[in-house]
Amino acid sequence: MTVHALFEDAAVRSPGSPAVVCGDTSLSYAELDARSNQLARYLRGQGVSSGTRVAMLLPRSIDAIVTMLAVLKAGGAFVPLDPAYPAAQLAAVVADSDPVRIIADPTLLTGQFAGSPVPILTSLEATAESTAPLPDNVTPEDPAYVMYTSGSTGRPKGVLVPHRAIVRLVIGTGYARFGPEEVFLQLAPLAFDASTFEIWGSLLHGAKLAILPDARPTLNDIADAIAHHGVTTMWLTAGLFHLMVDHRIDALGRLRQLLAGGDVLSPTHVRALLEAAPGCRLINGYGPTENTTFTCCHTITLADLEGGSVPIGRPIAGSTAHVLDAAMQPVPDGVEGQLCTGGSGVALGYLGQPELSAEKFVPDPFAETPGARMYLTGDLVRRRPDGVLLFVGRLDRQAKINGHRVEFDEIELALRRQPTVRDAIVLLREDTPGRKRLVAYIAGSPDGVMDGLRAALPEWSVPSALIVLPELPLNANGKVDRSRLPPPASGPVLAPANQTEQALADIWRRVLGVAEISRDANFFDLGGTSLQLIEAHAEIQRSLTPNVGLMDLFRDPSIGALAARLSHGISLRNSPMRSPNDNVPSNDHVPSGNNPARSTLVTAAQRASQGAEALRRLREARGQ
Repeated sequence: MTVHALFEDAAVRSPGSPAVVCGDTSLSYAELDARSNQLARYLRGQGVSSGTRVAMLLPRSIDAIVTMLAVLKAGGAFVPLDPAYPAAQLAAVVADSDPVRIIADPTLLTGQFAGSPVPILTSLEATAESTAPLPDNVTPEDPAYVMYTSGSTGRPKGVLVPHRAIVRLVIGTGYARFGPEEVFLQLAPLAFDASTFEIWGSLLHGAKLAILPDARPTLNDIADAIAHHGVTTMWLTAGLFHLMVDHRIDALGRLRQLLAGGDVLSPTHVRALLEAAPGCRLINGYGPTENTTFTCCHTITLADLEGGSVPIGRPIAGSTAHVLDAAMQPVPDGVEGQLCTGGSGVALGYLGQPELSAEKFVPDPFAETPGARMYLTGDLVRRRPDGVLLFVGRLDRQAKINGHRVEFDEIELALRRQPTVRDAIVLLREDTPGRKRLVAYIAGSPDGVMDGLRAALPEWSVPSALIVLPELPLNANGKVDRSRLPPPASGPVLAPANQTEQALADIWRRVLGVAEISRDANFFDLGGTSLQLIEAHAEIQRSLTPNVGLMDLFRDPSIGALAARLSHGISLRNSPMRSPNDNVPSNDHVPSGNNPARSTLVTAAQRASQGAEALRRLREARGQ
């Protein structure tokens, strides 16, 4: 069956049950079915049909869920766009996916959409359409969505995921409990494939989907949402899981099941949760986008931690996992090999990249079904005698950082495109245990380099440090000698001026893994990420004052400026909103380019106050 057909079955079984809730707004299954039918009819009239794609520039919201269902019912595939992406990458994704329409939240439209050749719509334009079901000729092999990952050539890779792959993820599988009694939290960005598990794991079973609308929620926001909605099931990236265990483990204890992954889980944090919340089932979820969110899952026990690492488990139902050598032959238990996965979760390939698809999606010699393919993950694993898999590392130049796939080749290509750079290399360093950071080494001038990277790469791919060398050191074979690349050095340090600054400096050192921090240094220029900012915010609330908002750290991202704000008891979250832009960080305090401070951070209240401006942008984007 298709995704929307299974949803319609759930709506027939439980028409009055709550399907989605976001803030004070909710829709029952019958209402969600009706609204998505209206938009599907409207999209059919706009040219959406089998084989077409619809891009979505929407925040986590009920409108986003309506849009996804409507696109599927109209026969198309949706392409979620992340508003946090830099303009160049958004433009590249739109050009590559070639959508027939873009459905957008007008408040997220920016200059790059002005004069767009692709018509831009809102879901409100479908309210006059009939709510009756549409004729359906979609098959399980048809694409349901296209989700983009990093590309080593600098070109994003659009992974074509069919209906049957989503169905295999959440129907007839035993790695987690699904059912109408569950409440799922929708926390992942829509352009991150963890949202596939959250949304369809809920809506295809008659469960309730609670949406956390804030673009960058704090740890307390997540904890409050769990308590307010009675969340029973949720997914966290490894980094966010570690922070929640450190600061709000009490909230996780309310859950029946928690899935975490996207990177290696810390055994220390796993043990802390298992001991503090024995009623919460903790599941390690592993899998690439090309195999639809999860390939393997493992319910973790204390006994698993005795080996020093957390297993990724066995393949979930509908998937296979083979450990192969370079000749594509199975290796014995205990021997490292590449994980190659097959089954119903394998994507159709990369959109518009047949050569790359043929390289990564190969015929499956172990499958009974003719024409079946398997995906070469590039991950090194080894299998225990009981069949459980252990993650070892990567074959190629990729890494997972905070759940995001990072391609070193893509970053180096972006560096070499900067006019002042002659050569470049990027390393993943862990000079402080447990603190991974991307460090770029260049031969050339640093002028404008970081701004250029922020404009070309998503936040998680921007190096945290840039080291300038006269030339990159080479070994006897003429290759870069990585062992001779120095660790990042500290610049001039201005000491903290008072106790508040000293306390903030201590927090920043722990969070950023930096030995010395100047009181005038910018958090983001030191390589601070969104996740690290959330961690710093939680530490400040715990050890200094609860009267500090996350936006305070965006507005004043240096120790001196933030300490001055705290000493005066000023917090943006307690300040009256004088205009729609008052709570947006100014360029006086944050570095230019693509960093968390320049991402879309619009609350529901701000969206309401920006209505007139939003409509103006929409008309401008349409060329009206």
